[in-house]
Amino acid sequence: MKDKLLVVWRWLRDNVFKKDMILWILVAEIIFWSPVIVFAVLALIITPYYWTACSAIILFWAGPFTPAVPLQLALAVGLRKVCGKKKKE
Repeated sequence: MKDKLLVVWRWLRDNVFKKDMILWILVAEIIFWSPVIVFAVLALIITPYYWTACSAIILFWAGPFTPAVPLQLALAVGLRKVCGKKKKE
């Protein structure tokens, strides 16, 4: 178990805890929470009933057994790798 935690820590240190990853994590957060942002804007502009959908999405992803943080980190790492490949080409 200790070896697996050490492997995870090394991966996080090599891929996530870098200065350039802060930008990718922010972009991944915006992409991940974009439905909430859209429903909040719709609630402000059109009708307040969209707050129901906005809060339902937030409550779903705030649950204890949802993989929100790993999905966000994976999205950030994936975006970085895709943009890195496009820069190389």
